[in-house]
Amino acid sequence: MGDDTMRADASVLKGEGFHMFEVGQDFAIAAQALFEGLNAIEKGSGKTPPWGDDEMGEYFGVVYEGLRDGMKDSMPSLAKRIAGMGMKFTAMGVRHEKHEQEEDAKYAALRAQQDADVGSKVDNLKSV
Repeated sequence: MGDDTMRADASVLKGEGFHMFEVGQDFAIAAQALFEGLNAIEKGSGKTPPWGDDEMGEYFGVVYEGLRDGMKDSMPSLAKRIAGMGMKFTAMGVRHEKHEQEEDAKYAALRAQQDADVGSKVDNLKSV
């Protein structure tokens, strides 16, 4: 039978969470650069769209504008969500690390108490 326990490494959670946060930030920067580039292309041509204003250009424009507008709405949101997930993984790692330290301290205190109890019992047996 396999090991059904979950093991978490706090340093990995914190480190990878930070990397995910950076990916979200980089994605936001790349999306902004894309939108600025598209805006420059669209405005640089004057009244005629860069793909032309013939029949084929009109069809392309309808599809393109829908996709462009959808990307402008969704890409910044996706960047925020990716960065937010990274922050949550980092916070999870910090909480896990703190919990492990607290449990280690409790275990050490319990072990010290047990050792003290055993020691006093041994001392009592010696005096008998």
